[in-house]
Amino acid sequence: MKRKIVLITFVSLFVSSLVMIQNTSQAAIPELFSITLLSPNTLPARDQWALLMEQQLPEIGIGVSFHESTGWANISTRTWSYPLIEYDYIPTYDEGGYDIFFLGWSQRFDLQLSGIFETSAIVPNGDNFYQYSNPIYDAILENYEEEYDPVLRTQYAHLLQAILYEDLPAICIVHQSDLFGFKTDLIGINPLLLSTANQRIENWYDPVDRIITHAVPYNLEEQNIYSLDNYPDRIWMQNVYGSLFSRNPIDLMWEPNIATDCIITDGGTNMTVTIDPNAKFSNGDAVLAEDVKYSYELHMTPEVGSNLYGYFNSWFGNNDSIIEHNSNTLSFIISEPYNFPLSLLSYGIIDKSDVEAKIATYGYNIFDESPLTGNVLDSLVKSCGPMILNDYNPVLSTVQLLPNPYWHGTTVVLDEWNEIFISDKVGALESLSNGTIDIMDAQYFPVLSDFEGVAGIEGIKVDGFTEQGMVINMHHPILGTGELTPLGTAEAAKYVRKAISHATPRQDIIDNILLGLGYEGITPVTPGCIGFDDSLLPYEYNLTIALSYMEAAGYDIIVVPEFSSGYFILLGFLAVSSTIIFYRKKKQ
Repeated sequence: MKRKIVLITFVSLFVSSLVMIQNTSQAAIPELFSITLLSPNTLPARDQWALLMEQQLPEIGIGVSFHESTGWANISTRTWSYPLIEYDYIPTYDEGGYDIFFLGWSQRFDLQLSGIFETSAIVPNGDNFYQYSNPIYDAILENYEEEYDPVLRTQYAHLLQAILYEDLPAICIVHQSDLFGFKTDLIGINPLLLSTANQRIENWYDPVDRIITHAVPYNLEEQNIYSLDNYPDRIWMQNVYGSLFSRNPIDLMWEPNIATDCIITDGGTNMTVTIDPNAKFSNGDAVLAEDVKYSYELHMTPEVGSNLYGYFNSWFGNNDSIIEHNSNTLSFIISEPYNFPLSLLSYGIIDKSDVEAKIATYGYNIFDESPLTGNVLDSLVKSCGPMILNDYNPVLSTVQLLPNPYWHGTTVVLDEWNEIFISDKVGALESLSNGTIDIMDAQYFPVLSDFEGVAGIEGIKVDGFTEQGMVINMHHPILGTGELTPLGTAEAAKYVRKAISHATPRQDIIDNILLGLGYEGITPVTPGCIGFDDSLLPYEYNLTIALSYMEAAGYDIIVVPEFSSGYFILLGFLAVSSTIIFYRKKKQ
């Protein structure tokens, strides 16, 4: 399949404002038009900032005729499940759709925007219930999704964020934070990796007793990587099961672990991996290519019941897609190019010679047995990672890990790592304060004040992956198409959206509603994502600038001054000129 290269140079002009501002105390702004707000009733905090925006919008002349806080069943028929019967698009709220909808998105390390903002994903074909369409965005996204070079991939990611920042189909309010409770003298822990169960325990250290105990509010009940589905069990398994690649604790990029390298060819669809000859299981046996191939094949075997069955089959198709060349080398053939291919090589490895024999004797029921018991013993948890499973107690929900004596990587400096179940926040805080535990998980949902004034412990904020914002109906005649603005243009609609963004008191929401656990929202891409653009700044909360954008949209803003102390002109703009290489697939 040949592709042609197209060079496109374009200039994006981000206009801040060009207005004459009177330093004045204003009377109320007359209502210019009204809209309806729609919000889910499943998150009390989100309802609070939706109510706050109901009060803020009239400050810039936008009336709120109704605010519906309701369940997902009612929301879905107005958004992603709109029936497209009377209209072939999602109309306004009064016509059965929505005007502005409050919603949160969860991202992950490897930023994936597919199915959200591109034209081809407009409902019912995807989750683009924004009904946003921008051909330049579409072209960049197509290239982003196929670019596995991290430098170019990040450049595309930044361009996508710049477009979303300018066009505002989504007005981001906050990026929410996770909060852990830590003993103050712990060393080598990246809280962001911990929050996603990608932690590297070989880098952790407690200089006091060389033991770290981590408390979680959920039962530990999953036995091995083939039954794995939840976060608490993923924490301990991450450091028992070695993987070909894992995340670097500093820059968070994928780096070799059990592998030494990966060569990607055939347009990104062939990944050839060499295994580190020093990699061994916890009994001293070498990790071989057949172990890696077999570990992946089990995920694609229906009888095993792996939660990754559909995911693995979508990428690898069948077992013939993993080719063993010799004892140290194998290739993975994937179904299509992928911009984060090394993530497909980040899954745990088991010992084929042991597990295959156990299945032959006892059947696939071994995957339902508790480790270190019955017929399975340690076969499914035999480690090629930095730690070995020393004790697993499903009744008490406790796990104990010890260093793997055959671990080939960075020397483990801990003597012991434990994960235990404590049911509630109060109990976890007490255990953290008296030294029974060293880490209180973010899933207890503590707040910063829980750790204030308590010696020896601290609250650690983590750049999370959750974005909360306002979804704009881009078919709304004022907010989206602009046809009913005084200027009647799409540009005027964008000015209205910018006015709304400048009228959003993000820091007040963080301070007073989220109790400090968040960052001012910028775009739907969150700070924890690989490729997040930290050069973009949140839209400033400034009602004067907001009103200037309403004027730019053609609205006459009537302000009754109470006092005046002079005028000044504020002018700001930023021009960004970019040359982009688009790789276009040839039509067949």
